[in-house]
Amino acid sequence: MARPLRVQFEGALYHLVVRANNRQPLFRDHQDRRRYLGLLSRYRGQFGCKLYAYVLLNRHVHLLMETPRANVSKVMQCLGTSYTLYFNRRHKRRGTLFEGRYQSRLVDKDNYLLEVTRYIHRSHFQAGVKKKRDYPWSSYLIYLGRKISDLVETEPVLSQLGRGIRTQRRRYRDFVEKVDGNGYSYPGTMGSQIVGSRSFLERVQSQPGHQPDDGEEPPLRKAERILREVNLSLGANEIGDLRERRRRTLVRHVAMYLIRHQTTLPLRSIGELLGVKAAAVAHAVGKIEQLLQREDFSKRLKHLLQADSLLSSEKVRNYPSEQRELVDGTALT
Repeated sequence: MARPLRVQFEGALYHLVVRANNRQPLFRDHQDRRRYLGLLSRYRGQFGCKLYAYVLLNRHVHLLMETPRANVSKVMQCLGTSYTLYFNRRHKRRGTLFEGRYQSRLVDKDNYLLEVTRYIHRSHFQAGVKKKRDYPWSSYLIYLGRKISDLVETEPVLSQLGRGIRTQRRRYRDFVEKVDGNGYSYPGTMGSQIVGSRSFLERVQSQPGHQPDDGEEPPLRKAERILREVNLSLGANEIGDLRERRRRTLVRHVAMYLIRHQTTLPLRSIGELLGVKAAAVAHAVGKIEQLLQREDFSKRLKHLLQADSLLSSEKVRNYPSEQRELVDGTALT
């Protein structure tokens, strides 16, 4: 079943949720949480986003983000990829950290901004945190004036609660903490991708810049898939062989070339994935590009180096011996 397309347009506001894969922790200590917030700050500035609320829990994260440039996919891809590479390197692990794609709900800013911030800030109340108001990994303390940070824009929310910053903060605290019955439940339907009225939905659909998310595979996950498929296609035993082998064989060069041309990962990230420097990745990509100019090399590996295909291991096994030598890397020193 195809994944639903995301909606992207200039000025869109999203409630975003990212979850850990296999219920493992996203953060093992405060250093991990600080790094995630640092990356969030970096990409918020780089892509021109506005952040209105966040909370970091053990296994998932909530963000309330506005994207004036209609680029939520780019923001979340860069954030997720950079944090995964950091986390894997620091904790000496491999593989995917996040559970599939992030979840997103498009929010009616004019009518639901205040309520969604309350839902996000109350999410750690329901996560077993003893001192709920003092939880340090939430933007709630920023709203209450107990933490100084320029990461979150509080004025659009607090301005809805009267005049004077002290009055606004007190009223916001009461709004979040003093609720009756289901007053803190999620506004609208949890399963819906739109948090807003029918008229808001109609406005979204009529946006001239309305663009669906292309639903592409996250770059880090795609890079790992390329590694697996290149190993299978060219006869390597396991991904570890491809990452740890010091000799610059054709197998490694092909993998670097494909990752570079099929994903948005920068050279440094590709190098971290394979255990080499960015300069080595650039050298490998250049080598493959030079070899592609040779007619014999181009014929033998042209299917492998096509944008959307990899050779099956059965095809490699059926190569003549001289071609197996080439793909095994013995022709490249």
